[in-house]
Parts: sequence; structure tokens; C-alpha cells
Amino acid sequence: MAKVRQRTWKIPGQRTQRKAWGFVTVGEDGKQIRVFRSDWSREDAEKALAERTLKTETPRPTVTSTTFAQAVERYLAAKVRKRTLTEDERLLGHLKEHFGEDTALAQITASRISEYKDHRLAAVSGATVNRALALLRHLLRLAHEEWEVLDAVPRIRLEKESEGRLRWLTPEDATRLLRVCRDSRNTDLLDLVEFALFTGMRRGEVLGLAWERVDRARGVVLLDITKNSRRREVPLNSRADAVLARRGSKSTGLVFGVLRWNHFRTAWDLAVERAKLVDFHFHDLRHTFASWAVQRGATLQEVKDLLGHSSLAMVMRYAHLSPEHLRTAVARLDATLPTETAVQITQRITHEPVRVS
Repeated sequence: MAKVRQRTWKIPGQRTQRKAWGFVTVGEDGKQIRVFRSDWSREDAEKALAERTLKTETPRPTVTSTTFAQAVERYLAAKVRKRTLTEDERLLGHLKEHFGEDTALAQITASRISEYKDHRLAAVSGATVNRALALLRHLLRLAHEEWEVLDAVPRIRLEKESEGRLRWLTPEDATRLLRVCRDSRNTDLLDLVEFALFTGMRRGEVLGLAWERVDRARGVVLLDITKNSRRREVPLNSRADAVLARRGSKSTGLVFGVLRWNHFRTAWDLAVERAKLVDFHFHDLRHTFASWAVQRGATLQEVKDLLGHSSLAMVMRYAHLSPEHLRTAVARLDATLPTETAVQITQRITHEPVRVS
């Protein structure tokens, strides 16, 4: 039974008694709990016992008033330096339209998210749905783990994605495309296309390349800002270096003059049409670079480093273009067992005795 009382004791050799108020009670495990403090009065001990007995310790409040719109605003403010912020704003605007700006975060449940996914899959690809779901999941995790305005993160299952399209040019197709680009009224188009084709750089990386990032003496260009925010050096082969030589090395400025793709879009679309290339985009020049490299003996690890991917998963789509490493692996089994002659194989199959001459 819980009880408030005063404890007294005397230190050996001293006459003065020491006193402390406290309480004695029984814990949930049945063991006795004794708590005494010399600075407590009787009232302090009674209050402490009441708090323990009635479990009046105030729990962390659950915040349910934060709306989705408020969470989105806070997310965008926290990610203001993110390179893909514009795309995040677009996706979050779409999510606000679906779930409602004034919807409380706690009301965005796994069930509602699943309904959203089913609705979107009827209109767009799984990859498109996954981009929005991954962003929503990241926002909800921040709300739970860092902002502490959400009790739990609902479970979000992403859709299984295909490997994605893989469109690349044959050498004949590429020769035809470059010839058409040479005749374009946009005098920069040929250099842009050829440089992208022989470096495998992304369109934004090529357009944003500045002369101070070019080191022709070492045969590399240095990319500071990439899609995965990692610095990397891109080696220059003779065709890529020839493009830079034609453009004339400068100390400052952009290699291809302008950063905006709109400057090249019309000329590019016309060149693709005149070269009679079906379903071909500028990014497919990067696929062509990787495909050619694999076909000519580059390992997947080398292609990964050349393209600047963070994992091998992104370059596995090119593995089927290089069956040579599989042939080599199979060839290693040739010497596992003794080699039989054609006569021995025939006799083994027909169960005829071996004739020794």
C-alpha cells in the first residue's frame, strides 16, 4: 500500500537526526519502491506519490492540426537548395489537389494512398506514380521523425518498374544523324550532338559545361553539379576533343554558348525527322554511348563510372549487349571433365563395346 512518511536516521558520532520526507509504494512488478528526498516537505511527498499513483505525467502531445498544405510549405522551405525543387513543387501541387490542402496529415492513411495509386495507374505508368509516392513518403517521414507532427508514417508500397526504354543508334544511324546536323541552320547543333554522343553526358551537363571545367591537356572535363550531386571527371576521346578544338578554347563562358534547350529544340526535332529516326530523343545519345561502349568490351563497372551512376543497377539494362563475358564464363567449364572423342561418345550412347585396334 502506498504511504507517505518521514524517514529519520542518525549519523554515528553525531547527535543531530537527519530527516527526509518521501513515500513507499509497490511497482507494477510487485517490488517495493522507496523514494525519499531531504529537500521535500510532506506536501511535496504527497504530490509526488499522487503523480506516480495516478500516472499524471504529461505525455508528448499528438499534433493532428498540421494540414497537408502546411507540411508541403515546410518541406519546400527545408529543401530550398535541392536541385529538383521545381519538379518537387509540381508533384506536391498534384498531391495537394488530390488529397486536399486542408486535409490533416494524420488523415492521409495507407488506405487513401492505395486508392490514389490505383486511380493514377489507370492513366500513367508505374514509374510516374512511384515518383509521386516516393516524394509523399519522404515528406511524411520528415513530419514524423524530425518535425514530430505525425504519430506514424503510413505504409506506402511502390509499384514494380520495368527496366525502361533503351533506344540507341547503329553506327549507320549515327552517321546519318550527324550528316543532317551538319546541314542544319543551327550552326551549334552538330557540335552539341557529337559531343554528347562521344561523352555520354546528360543534356543538362553538356549545355551547362563551362570552359573553366575543360582540361584538354589532361583529356577530361570536370563536372561539379551532376544529377546525383557527385563530382566526376569525364574522359575525352579524340572525337569529343575535336569538337572542343573546333569551338576554340576560351577561359570563361559556356562551351556551347547557351544554357537553354529551347535554342536547339526545333533544329534537333527537324534533324531527327530528316535522319528518319523513329522515337529518338536527345537522351538516347547517352544510351547510344553506353551501348557502343559495352559492345566494344567495356565492363558494366566501367560504363557505370563513365555515366556517373551511383549503382550498377542503372547499367544492368546494357548487360545483354555484351554476352561475351557469359561465353567466357561457360568456356571455363570445358576442362572440368576429360574430353571424349566422337567415337567414344557414340559408343557410350549405343552401349557398344569399345574396340581397341
